[in-house]
Amino acid sequence: MELSSIANTNGYIKIAAFDHRSSLVKLITEEKMSEFKVLCAQLFSPYSTAILVDPEYGKEAITIAKNNNIGVLLSREQSVSGDDTEERRIFLSEKYTASRLKSLGATAIKLFFYYNRDASNSLEKINIIKALHEETKNADLPLLIEPVTYAVDGYAYHRGDATLRAVKDFCGHCDILKLEYPIDPEIEGVRSAIPYLNQISEEIDIPWVLLSRGMKFENYKKALILAKEAGCSGFAVGRAVWQEFANFDSWEDKVKFMETIAVNRMKEISEIWN
Repeated sequence: MELSSIANTNGYIKIAAFDHRSSLVKLITEEKMSEFKVLCAQLFSPYSTAILVDPEYGKEAITIAKNNNIGVLLSREQSVSGDDTEERRIFLSEKYTASRLKSLGATAIKLFFYYNRDASNSLEKINIIKALHEETKNADLPLLIEPVTYAVDGYAYHRGDATLRAVKDFCGHCDILKLEYPIDPEIEGVRSAIPYLNQISEEIDIPWVLLSRGMKFENYKKALILAKEAGCSGFAVGRAVWQEFANFDSWEDKVKFMETIAVNRMKEISEIWN
């Protein structure tokens, strides 16, 4: 599947991710959701090859991305709530199919879901992804999937091992993988992930990008450098760049943070992938 719409001329993929919905509304009012996404699109588009946004609040952001000649990934899942059951089911949006998202401006489709091969419904999730890949191929759009791992009662769990198993299970059923860092740098140290990073690249012949998943920015930047050395194709960054904006009370102070610190962070990591 052609990925040039979301990559630069060197084949690197630099995604500014702000498709957050249920998690973001805890930080700002719902009335500000679209405005926040417009702000992100305006500030981060110059340092990105694509934005990742939701179709509910992201319509104006899509227009900004198009005007900046960068790609648009749109979310295929319903807004994800804090489901802590073992199954953590996938809920696809009934309204926003791949063809509908394409009509709204999508140049690629994204699906986030929780995954652990040991869960009772792991095969069901694989079949859902297989069917979704057919749907996106019929719409002539690449599919990016984001399998985030979690622990299942009664089974040993390590993020790196669980991520490798997810990579093996899904690499044949998508066009891009969006993966979390295989260790917790706050506990194990950033460099301890190197063997896992190398194994990920050895296992697959499709691009993979590193998501930030709320990592501290300095750790994420170090992780990106190591991931690139291991064969990673880029990044999909959200909270690592802008999560501290929630610490400011007024909207004006939040915007100032985004226009200064957040933009500088985005520029820093973008330069790694020029």
